[in-house]
Amino acid sequence: MSNPYPYGYEGWGEKFSRKVKENPYVPAGCLLTTGALIMSAVKMRKGESKQMNYWMRARVGLQGVTLAALVVGTMVLRAEREKAALADEATIAAPGSDAEALVKQREKDEFEARLKGAEVAVEEEVGLVSRVVRGPAVVKHERQHPTPSAAAPALDSSSSLPVSDAGKKSWWKIW
Repeated sequence: MSNPYPYGYEGWGEKFSRKVKENPYVPAGCLLTTGALIMSAVKMRKGESKQMNYWMRARVGLQGVTLAALVVGTMVLRAEREKAALADEATIAAPGSDAEALVKQREKDEFEARLKGAEVAVEEEVGLVSRVVRGPAVVKHERQHPTPSAAAPALDSSSSLPVSDAGKKSWWKIW
């Protein structure tokens, strides 16, 4: 099945698989941490407190290892991206190439990709708004207050407190 999203837009499945490929140790650490937590719950249920404490300590240690993997993986990924960006700039600045035209073309392509993504997002929002079901409470509220000016509470002439229906001043109606 082909990708239903336009170029440059990835769904949650593609994003998850990309993130796992970029830093595979983080999901592995998360699974190990979850396993340790489940084991501690099992041991607690059985009443084996020493084993439960062991697995809870293992969970804490595995969380630390997962966090370290996240930080190191992020640093490595950033270094790789900077290296790739420098290689792109070196290619563009090579002698005999029209560097300015290449840079402008790349900026134009990036802008068009962002514009296309924004158009897709707007279309999705319009589609979602058209499918929103308006409940009876919303319809009732709109009938009672057809305009924003009609929804504002009346103010007492002697103070800035709004007057409630019973004629009492109320701080609660301000909010």
